Amino acid sequence: MDLRLLRFFVAIIDHGGVTRAAEALYVAQPSVSQALRTLEQRLGVGLFERAGRGLRLTDAGRDLEIRARSVLAEVEEARTRVERVARLDAGRLTVVAASTLAIHPLGPWVRRLLDAHPGLRVHVSEPGSVPAVLAEITEGAAEIGLVELPVHKASLETVELAQDELVIAAGAGLAATLPDPLPRALVRDLPSGALARVPGGRTASERTMAEVLGEPRVRSAQRRLLWDLVGQGVLVTFVSRAVAERLLPDAELRSLDPPVFRRVGLVRRPEAPTPAARALLEIALPPRTRRPRRAAPPATPSGDPTPDRP
Repeated sequence: MDLRLLRFFVAIIDHGGVTRAAEALYVAQPSVSQALRTLEQRLGVGLFERAGRGLRLTDAGRDLEIRARSVLAEVEEARTRVERVARLDAGRLTVVAASTLAIHPLGPWVRRLLDAHPGLRVHVSEPGSVPAVLAEITEGAAEIGLVELPVHKASLETVELAQDELVIAAGAGLAATLPDPLPRALVRDLPSGALARVPGGRTASERTMAEVLGEPRVRSAQRRLLWDLVGQGVLVTFVSRAVAERLLPDAELRSLDPPVFRRVGLVRRPEAPTPAARALLEIALPPRTRRPRRAAPPATPSGDPTPDRP
């Protein structure tokens, strides 16, 4: 059904005739008359009957009026909702992040986004591994992902954001005897904690951390437990410097010698972003990096041959 015909039909009712409806709609009277004839022909029924010098709805016309007003109201509501989403007065953005990337850099981005657009809703998931993040992006469950690079998914686009330093966090007692920077060879002799392994394989920095730590004293699926044990002086652990400076204010941080870095990147599907996603990208990316590139295929079967150096 042509919405224009329904609008003209309702206007005839509201304004008491074809002439006044045409004036209210700012169209020529013949256009309204033709629209009414077309609507009656398509439906196969008369919608109005003459009543003196005016028009009166037939039974079919009264039934159509109820349905036409309902349809036009729903269309108007949908238009209003779409306009609100386009203006970022409403809408939802789903972001997926691996490891502590949901804390940093995503946390500050989301704060700025919500400060600028209080009507937005943001959902953040942390599935536990880079392959799981890529799966959520590919399947459309999330629009933007944060991962450690490189990723090898040709159907997705990536932008490298930064080199994130991974450091050893220790309580004051353990840290008192540790030089800064801390030679990698000394870390194996320290009581350490590490996150439990997750399906999907290790990233480049995770392989490096495993080599440096050796067999940890504690493995936990909850990073908060590890951080609490660090604060109590029980063990040391690897953590992003940016995250530790925000969430582990009492911990002593030691760079490694040679240092350990991870390449942090943004990943998304190669399609026009929603208004909410576009707003987050404008916060996250400087102008010169806002054009993502396709993820490259693996250089070697094992991935990045030089994972932990800037």
